[in-house]
Amino acid sequence: MNNLFKTALQFVLKWEGGYVNNKDDKGGATNYGITQNTYNNWLTAQNLQPKDVKYITDSEVEKIYYNNYWLKAGCDKMSPKFALLAFDTAVNMGISRVKQFMKAAQWKYPEKFIAARREKYKEFSQYGNQKIFLKGWLNRLNALENEINNLG
Repeated sequence: MNNLFKTALQFVLKWEGGYVNNKDDKGGATNYGITQNTYNNWLTAQNLQPKDVKYITDSEVEKIYYNNYWLKAGCDKMSPKFALLAFDTAVNMGISRVKQFMKAAQWKYPEKFIAARREKYKEFSQYGNQKIFLKGWLNRLNALENEINNLG
């Protein structure tokens, strides 16, 4: 795992925090942004018994993020700016959104990627009780924009 992944992981973990089980979050119980379902699937793939995501280790978090998000989103083949954008998006919104936003960005304009993500958040906030998350989503996106601008 390279330094760029570790930088991206540090950014994600600032926003994903610890254990949360918010009844309004469609992902259900999470710890460090890893859902119970993702953790169970990863444990099963490792021939391990499922356990509560509350007890996920730092090493497991790093391995899940690297294999299930960084590599699957293709971040290892991207420029640093797009790798960070894609990784955070994969974690926050799913890998399929990365492809959608890369297309919107014409595979070369980070600002268009960010604009597409911002619009998707606004769309999400129109559904049910999801509006309560909009401010946090936009704060995260603004911080991500600052982070990629600092990459040079």
